[in-house]
Amino acid sequence: MPQWDVRFDLKVDFSNQELVRLAAEAHAFASVIREIPIPPYLQQRLDAVNILRAVRGTTAIEGANASTEEIREIMQSPSEKILPPSRAREEQEVRNAQDAMYYVATILKNDPLHPLTESLICELHRQLTQGIDYESNIPGSYRSHAVHAQEYRPPGTGEEVRDLMKRFVDWANTPPASNWDPILRALAAHFYLISIHPFADGNGRTSRAVESFLLYQGKVNARGFYSLANFYYQNRTEYVQQLDHARFTSGGNLTPFMLFATRGLVEELKHVHSDVIDEVKVISFRDYAREQFLTEGLLGTKAGVRGFELLMRIDREPLPLAEIYSLPQYKNVTMRTIQRDLKFLGENNLIVIENGELRLNIDLMSQFTAIEELEAAIDDAEVDDELFE
Repeated sequence: MPQWDVRFDLKVDFSNQELVRLAAEAHAFASVIREIPIPPYLQQRLDAVNILRAVRGTTAIEGANASTEEIREIMQSPSEKILPPSRAREEQEVRNAQDAMYYVATILKNDPLHPLTESLICELHRQLTQGIDYESNIPGSYRSHAVHAQEYRPPGTGEEVRDLMKRFVDWANTPPASNWDPILRALAAHFYLISIHPFADGNGRTSRAVESFLLYQGKVNARGFYSLANFYYQNRTEYVQQLDHARFTSGGNLTPFMLFATRGLVEELKHVHSDVIDEVKVISFRDYAREQFLTEGLLGTKAGVRGFELLMRIDREPLPLAEIYSLPQYKNVTMRTIQRDLKFLGENNLIVIENGELRLNIDLMSQFTAIEELEAAIDDAEVDDELFE
């Protein structure tokens, strides 16, 4: 495949109705998610889940084979080696990706208007590649030699790379690009940076980190840190094809790549919205259960304490009925007492017993969840035309 001479004048069809609709849908999802009140511990849990998915996606695209559970263990054990020595590089890539994401979140927490600069890009690259012996790579420093990404040959070496990076940062921080919708600006920045390929290695991860930085700054990351990396990983073949299509086939039209990536962003936001709603349902269920105990005069009684502790014990995973007898609150009570407690919980629709298991009736909370609000917000979303010019 020939070398592509990077130029910062690719066309984007801002009048494309699907692109306008997708961007509006993404903003509507982000807005609705942002307005859902959740406690700090839940925010931290969602952050961890979203970072895990992003780490899994961005490292897997580059060939790392760490499983989701292995990544979880690595993230939860900052000073302990999790993988065997033969997989030390994979483990370091996971730790680096996690560090880079926390770095982005910290920067924007302290300075929400922090500009996209060459020093920021180089620092992200340093964090993503430090401690790993990539051939000819110097963490945080531009390459001085020609490279290739599969069949794609990025332009230039040395001084030309430095010139392209200066032009890239100027493009990102001045009109018209600086006035674009933040989603489209982030996607275009990703495309240009990965096309310049300014480093000897780690270019894909750095480009996706910059994209996430701009999405986070644009308040699209409504609940903590997440990125499109997982979507790109799940659709890796089309991801690469869309990049090459914009460079060599589209006649300088970046719109198809924008459409592809924006569809992915909407998918990611839907996933986050679903996670938030599921967690809120659990919180709401516990409040609802407390009200039922209060209404029946059981709150604070021995029976009420036993029943509520049982609901807390079940949480999100079903509990085999046979294990109830081994729970602390039921060790010294009669079978009749247990049956009476289960009857009360069942009659108030707080539990469901199926296939020898007892689970919380979380579905009960759906009647109190106004899903229609999200759909209405999307339908009524107003799009600022100036952001698409």
